[in-house]
Amino acid sequence: MANLTDIKFNFLKSTLIFALVGLFIPGFTAIGLLGLQMLLSSFGVDCETAWTVIWSFTILGAIILPIVFIGHIRIINRDKRKSLKTKLILFNLFEYIFIQAGLATLFTNGHPLCYVGDGQNGLEFAFTAWLSLPILILLSYIFGKLSRYEK
Repeated sequence: MANLTDIKFNFLKSTLIFALVGLFIPGFTAIGLLGLQMLLSSFGVDCETAWTVIWSFTILGAIILPIVFIGHIRIINRDKRKSLKTKLILFNLFEYIFIQAGLATLFTNGHPLCYVGDGQNGLEFAFTAWLSLPILILLSYIFGKLSRYEK
């Protein structure tokens, strides 16, 4: 029986499992982003301005979160490795949402999301969520190469 300190962690495998789930949840995360926009609007922020704030925050988050996570996995010790899977799942979820929203700026802007009723408002978020999955897989590959505990 292998000692817990001898067990290696596979970043890529965990992220591939998350990616399978990620194929089915883009609508839920898009609804969450819409809810955030509605919350900001309830505080008096204009709809288009709310989307600009959300996109600014998510783009910044999509850049900073991997840097912070890399710093974390480089200093993690063997005792704290047990929580690494949970931290990777949380990283994947937040980075998935950040990339989803950040990429949406390439396909839409606040005006159609707020004022155009063509029936496709927010559909871009589903596609950008799917586009974020290969990016998450690439990030996990990099994490594995940078980690001392990769399988």
